[in-house]
Amino acid sequence: MKKLFLTGIGFLLALSLTFAQQASPEETATQVTTELTQKLSLTDEQKTAAYTITLDQAKAEAALLQDTTATKEVLTEQFTKLQADADAKVDALLTEDQKELFKKVVAERPAKVIPEVAPKPVKEEQKENTEETTQ
Repeated sequence: MKKLFLTGIGFLLALSLTFAQQASPEETATQVTTELTQKLSLTDEQKTAAYTITLDQAKAEAALLQDTTATKEVLTEQFTKLQADADAKVDALLTEDQKELFKKVVAERPAKVIPEVAPKPVKEEQKENTEETTQ
């Protein structure tokens, strides 16, 4: 029980470091796949498929973060949907025994921290209008 608890804490710390560093999608997919392989004893075929799924998810999340027009609520909703889709795809790859372990991994996984939305960039036209009114 201690080992499981300590593994869970290690997993949470690794995830928090990943998000703090804003790792590339490839690094994120590799890390998630490695952790899933360790916890679920994935086969080589499952590893390859899980990597593809997590890479697609990480790329989609990176693209969402680049969208400066999205609100934090919209981002949270989209991240949740992406995670649920990825979880369903990974679950479809697993054996019955692995599915039980995967449910535990998902239940113990912390919620993703979405960074504050960056201020929207000011368009050139707005800058010119502002300068004209101040003069």
